[in-house]
Amino acid sequence: MFKTSEEIIVIQAEATTPLNTGVVFWSHDKGTAKLITQLKKGHINQTLSQGTIVPILLEFNSDTAAKGKGRHIYHAVIENALEGIVSIVLEDNILGYVGRVDGSVYIELPDSRSLDTAGRFTFDIKRSPIDEDVPELEDYYWQGFNDIMEQYHESITEIKSEAKALLDSLTACVTAAQNKVSTLEQSITTANTNLNASIDEINKKIDDNDVFTKAEGSANVISQVIGKEKVELTFTTDFDSKISGSVIENPNIARHNAIATLPSPKNFGGSELSDLYYELVRKKDTRNFVTTQNVATRMSANLYSFSILECLKRELGDQFFSSLGAKTDKQCVEIIRKIVSYRLVSLWASGKSFEGNKVNMRMWSILTNSWLESSNSTSSEVKLITMSGLENTNNHYITDDGKIHILAYAEASDGNVASTINTDYVSLTFKINISVHDFIESTIAANHIENLAAQEEAEAGEDNTKTMTPLRVFQSIAKWTKDKFVSMTENETVLGIKNFANGLQVNGRNVLSQKGEIVFDHTSETDSSIQSGIVRFKRYGDWILVNFNFQCRSTDIASGGNLIGVLEADIIPS
Repeated sequence: MFKTSEEIIVIQAEATTPLNTGVVFWSHDKGTAKLITQLKKGHINQTLSQGTIVPILLEFNSDTAAKGKGRHIYHAVIENALEGIVSIVLEDNILGYVGRVDGSVYIELPDSRSLDTAGRFTFDIKRSPIDEDVPELEDYYWQGFNDIMEQYHESITEIKSEAKALLDSLTACVTAAQNKVSTLEQSITTANTNLNASIDEINKKIDDNDVFTKAEGSANVISQVIGKEKVELTFTTDFDSKISGSVIENPNIARHNAIATLPSPKNFGGSELSDLYYELVRKKDTRNFVTTQNVATRMSANLYSFSILECLKRELGDQFFSSLGAKTDKQCVEIIRKIVSYRLVSLWASGKSFEGNKVNMRMWSILTNSWLESSNSTSSEVKLITMSGLENTNNHYITDDGKIHILAYAEASDGNVASTINTDYVSLTFKINISVHDFIESTIAANHIENLAAQEEAEAGEDNTKTMTPLRVFQSIAKWTKDKFVSMTENETVLGIKNFANGLQVNGRNVLSQKGEIVFDHTSETDSSIQSGIVRFKRYGDWILVNFNFQCRSTDIASGGNLIGVLEADIIPS
């Protein structure tokens, strides 16, 4: 049994005066005060799809609530989804209130959209004469919390039941597992023994054949060690490090143009992106590359050309393709078409025209000479758009020059609203399947043949990526030591002052200081017996030239005495 109030709420954009229902509920109406609402849009009943929630907010004056308003939120029961009829039954927690209650109705759709119906209504709650004690009024109430708590308790009960069953099962399994431990330990010991033996055998083969230093002996050892198993490698290429007008740093190219129809990549025309624009699309961030044009019937378009051929050459080396018999780029592309197993194009972009929000992405096919595969986004914000697929031996998205071409475009302008594309980032990811043998063989060849340092690079000593042969090491050391040390065999000029503190010899004989001569005079500390003049000893190879022109001090030397007592050994002829 319910006391009911049936009202009609019209969904509209215009604000309206709250509907005064004239309804009075009493404090004694516990569990029986029911508000029934029919939702209409215009004169048509509003159908409610499955999963729709209809929250109804009841507000009332309260001295203890924030901003003086208490708020109770109910999730209405959908009585008739086709007719748009919903209802709520007042909880006891609001029957303690006396006065006017303001209500408003909302709709939350299952696809995350929501709306305010603009439906407002009022009713009153009064104290029943029979009631002396009434439920205590709560300032805030959300029916969804009760729903969550019920689900929580149900989940706890279910988890406990499942946990007990799991524990019983585990207990039964533990006994069986313990019986298998001994057997497992023995198996592990045996496996480790066999593994260690295999590792020793592999290491011996590597050492015997000098795998990591001899490219010519590597292939046989690789075959013995790893056989012909397949490996899947993943590559991602974008416009990182791209410089406009150059394919050295990055081989991919992006162009933009205003087009009336969808031309082939060869006939796309337009301009290559500048360094500034490449900077905007090289990574996923909040900066966008924007192309826009306002000519009627023309579309803003961007062409992204990714060179798979050059990407694989730089990653695997030319030796990888030549070892498979490919000598030309066309032959390399034929191999690529066979080994590419998967590709994924990722474009973060949005588009806009007079037709609305839309950006299209397509991939060029050489099978039909047209933009065959397509994808799009109609979001007003930059979103991820992808195109992916498994490839086969008839891969028709790789052109004869080893590229995959991607076209992104907005719908045409009408002359008033521009055709615009916002692009944040674009990339191509692809996978190849090759044998481990081919991969490692090409890697060793690339590092030991194609990647050897030239003499100029060895002598410069600036490249840290090339492999050095013994000859290049010697040339590098010889270049570095030249002009830094005195040669053992070559005639050299040693510049600057050199202080030979312990003397200098030539063929075992000391070289004289002071340009190879010794002078004795009245200032000489060696002998002060000379009053004037000099005694000079000057050496020329094994010859000594002696010059005498002096006068003795009569008080310091007697007749027959020695003027110079001791000569250095270098002055005494042999």
